[in-house]
Amino acid sequence: MKYDEYNKFREDFFETASHISDSKSIEYTISNEDKFYNFKHVAERLGITAQQALMVYVLKHVDAICNDAKTGKTHSDETTYQRCLDVANYMVLYAAMDKERPHANNTEPPGSTDSGADRNCENAPKSEQWSDLTRTAKTRT
Repeated sequence: MKYDEYNKFREDFFETASHISDSKSIEYTISNEDKFYNFKHVAERLGITAQQALMVYVLKHVDAICNDAKTGKTHSDETTYQRCLDVANYMVLYAAMDKERPHANNTEPPGSTDSGADRNCENAPKSEQWSDLTRTAKTRT
C-alpha cells in the first residue's frame, strides 16, 4: 500500500471509529453523562478497577485478532476490521480515563522528562509485575 492510500485508509478508519464511538456511547453508558460509567459500573460489581474492566473488553478483541492472524479465519459475524475499530476506540477511552488519574506519566506533554513517552529508552523502568507472566496448562480453560 502506498503512503497516499494508507493515509486515506487511516483517515477513513478513524472517522468510522469516531462514528461508532458516538453511536455506542449512549447504549453503553445507559444514558449516563459519565463517559466511563459502563466501566466503573462493571468494575464495581466485579471488585476491579475501571481500567481493568476496560481491558477485559479490549483483550476479547485482541484474542480474536490474534486468532485471525494465526489461522486466517474469523469465527463470528464481527470482522477483524470491526474489532480493530473497537480496539482503537477502547484505547482512546483508556487514554482519556488515564488522563483523569494524576500520576507522573500523564501530567506532562509527550517528550518532556516526566511524560513516560520515552519508555523504550535504556533507563526506562522495567515492569516487575509482568515479568513472570506465563500461560500454563493450569491457567487454560
